[in-house]
Amino acid sequence: MSLFFVVAILIMATSCKSASEPEVITVNNATELLKALGDDRTIILNNAEGIYWLTEAIDAAIDENFFDDKWEVPEEVGYVMAQDAYDGKELNLINIKNLTIKGADEDNYTKIYVSPRYADVFAFESCTGITLENLQLGHYPEEGSCTGAVLGFNDCDGITINNCDLFGCGMTGIEAIMSRNFKITNSTIRDCSYCNVWITECQNFRFYNCDIISENYIFCYDSKDISFEKCKVPTTFNESLYFIDCEFFEWPGLIYPDSY
Repeated sequence: MSLFFVVAILIMATSCKSASEPEVITVNNATELLKALGDDRTIILNNAEGIYWLTEAIDAAIDENFFDDKWEVPEEVGYVMAQDAYDGKELNLINIKNLTIKGADEDNYTKIYVSPRYADVFAFESCTGITLENLQLGHYPEEGSCTGAVLGFNDCDGITINNCDLFGCGMTGIEAIMSRNFKITNSTIRDCSYCNVWITECQNFRFYNCDIISENYIFCYDSKDISFEKCKVPTTFNESLYFIDCEFFEWPGLIYPDSY
């Protein structure tokens, strides 16, 4: 059985702030980022310290008992959990609302890396109103393997990904299940060894001005209103996808279906 480490996020700490005026927190390293996570806030990542090594920060937080052993948390409470991912720990954000994680410099990505090959960089579950911006996210030094995605979403709503570079994961760049209302703009998905995007039972995803350039397919199952506009995308055959003014590319080993 996987070992779960859970820390509850105190929602009441920000209850006095209006939704239109979220708390703004500037952080300088991955440890400060972990401690800043919560509802109704914008976290600005300062580039001065270089790469945000998320795995090392999670391991250190566990050693310091930052994550408590809690198995039952009320559904309305947002919390962060460090979950076993075969070869390391994976950060899970659950029931978090109105959170922005943003690199300070839009012309220079803030880098957030994890080392476990089977872990997502960030895994979101039942989250609403999440924004990721000006970030480079991936696995380093080894590429992800088997189950590792860059970003994983399960039952999430209202997600914005802007000016991000997602790279080097075994499964996929973005994996979304039973989620809706996503806007992915001005971003790149690259060097993924299994697929670029995996979408299952989702609705209303819009990719705009993105380069989705791994030599693999875009997979989409039981989903609707999934569109790509002004994007560079691999040749794909899924009829549930909509392409508007896109550039297509093929790659060595591309196999056309019999019906093509």
